Amino acid sequence: MILSPWFFRRSPENSGFDRLEVRLQIKLFTLLFLRTPSSVWSISTAYSYLLREYSPEASIFWSGDLFDPVREYSRYKDFDLLLCLTPPAFDKVPDSFAGKKMHFNMCCDLSIFQACSTKKPLNSLIIALQEKPKSSPIAGYVGTLSDRRIDYSMLTSVVEQLPRITFVLVGKGDETSSTYARMNEIRKYQNVHIIEDLDYSEMPTVIRAFSICIVPYRLNDANLGTCPNKFIEYCAIGKPIVSTPLPGLTKFPGLAFFAESANEFARNLATHADNFDDVIVQHQQKLAKESTAENFLKRFEKAICSN
Repeated sequence: MILSPWFFRRSPENSGFDRLEVRLQIKLFTLLFLRTPSSVWSISTAYSYLLREYSPEASIFWSGDLFDPVREYSRYKDFDLLLCLTPPAFDKVPDSFAGKKMHFNMCCDLSIFQACSTKKPLNSLIIALQEKPKSSPIAGYVGTLSDRRIDYSMLTSVVEQLPRITFVLVGKGDETSSTYARMNEIRKYQNVHIIEDLDYSEMPTVIRAFSICIVPYRLNDANLGTCPNKFIEYCAIGKPIVSTPLPGLTKFPGLAFFAESANEFARNLATHADNFDDVIVQHQQKLAKESTAENFLKRFEKAICSN
């Protein structure tokens, strides 16, 4: 049973998962719906108390973006399986950890990305993108538009260097003044478009309209532990990808082009926007297929049950 408890309705400030009301909600759901759970998949260190109070048959700890393997050891040491998003985190798990650990990346619902069309009327901008000739490349991004994630300074420099490329950013801000200031600055460029009202079912359609996909993330503490879901979604469609060198993505060598500076990012975009290797597409789509929830559940079961 998968639930979306009330604690997801929260402001960006003081939104810790270990708040008293969150713990009470989780306990209430557990008592009402699970009673004697056979497994627990924790997405927050605050959930470790469920291990003590409900004694599950097997427990899975998803480390998340801001995982510190050494500092948080006491919170996950009793879990049966630890999922790590990046190789640095995987390698720093103390040898004293008695459970299993596994490299993990985000999932992709292939049923959506393999569908040919969406029943919802398409956004007018998407229709315009689909009609653009191949001689007019489109660099696209899907996901949060938060300036905590996106390196807007680098992206602005890239936009200025490549006026012939249309940049499309699909997503929403994080309700902070700094993010909206950044969004308003970059949308002033004629070759930049921002789509904020896209339904998720339309995502495959808009990604197909891109010539090249981008992950222009900052290399900061908020991002170095992440493995963005958009990367798997880009791979599911089979598109050239240019990204900053996030450890969670560089663990998939050959599936994207990495750049640390704005100049290098722009060069990669200009070089790969018009041509792409079909062999890389095959490897990308293989990764997307391996990253379905069904396949991960099978891997979890195999890891937990093997002794």
